[in-house]
Amino acid sequence: MILVRRVDSYDRVDKFVREAFELFKPEFEHEVILKPNFLKFSDPSEGCVTHPDVVKAVAGYLKNHGHDVIIAEGGFYREDADKCFDSFGLRDYGECINVNTQKLVELDVGGKALKTVEAGEIALKAMSAPFVSLPKMKVHTLATVTLGIKNNMGFLKKPASYMHVKINQKLADLLKILKPAFVIADGVIGGANSEMKTEPVNHGVMVAGDNVIEVDAACAYLMGFEPEKIGHIRKAAEESGVNLKNIEVRGDDIESLRVNYKRNFLGRIAGHLAW
Repeated sequence: MILVRRVDSYDRVDKFVREAFELFKPEFEHEVILKPNFLKFSDPSEGCVTHPDVVKAVAGYLKNHGHDVIIAEGGFYREDADKCFDSFGLRDYGECINVNTQKLVELDVGGKALKTVEAGEIALKAMSAPFVSLPKMKVHTLATVTLGIKNNMGFLKKPASYMHVKINQKLADLLKILKPAFVIADGVIGGANSEMKTEPVNHGVMVAGDNVIEVDAACAYLMGFEPEKIGHIRKAAEESGVNLKNIEVRGDDIESLRVNYKRNFLGRIAGHLAW
């Protein structure tokens, strides 16, 4: 089951977050990790990063319900996450951890294509306790979309270019050990063109759920793609027994909220070669 709502302004994010938590009632330990997508330091209006109002709404809800919050992210460049934490005022909402500056640990994945990875040590906590993924709805050059499943790459040592070969299977493999308990996807302003040089899409939608594969499938559909044709979503669904054609949708009409996110030429070509 997923929740889809028209949310045409970040002023309405708090209401959506409350509804999502009350509908799914996810259970957390005292300390909760939030994993936004801060690929780079960017103005949130550009559609590249998870909007800070989404992070603040989730952190605020959890803190009001007795939880301590950790906001963890790496980013493409070493200092990107810290720049986001500072500029967006997130240090007032929880402990902010730049994964790129952490001690590295080796994780045993044991997947079909991904056997081990190096990650910041916060990944150990994310593996053992429920965490919340807060992806941005946007396209990706190789993976077609970057949503909740792809958001896990923020835990990894940078550069993580080794993930690009057989990226779809590797993302499905990584999901075996880093599986968010709850996902809230930010599509109020989405990102078209590419993951790094986004063109903002005033989409006005948010999606939530307790199964990241279902959330990603719904988001991909809302972005104009067929989820079963996106390699990492299809592989993760097959390996987890998720039926992509039988996802229960609560909230607003998903068909009326569907738009087409355009990808640049390289993305359209590379996507066919990433299997």
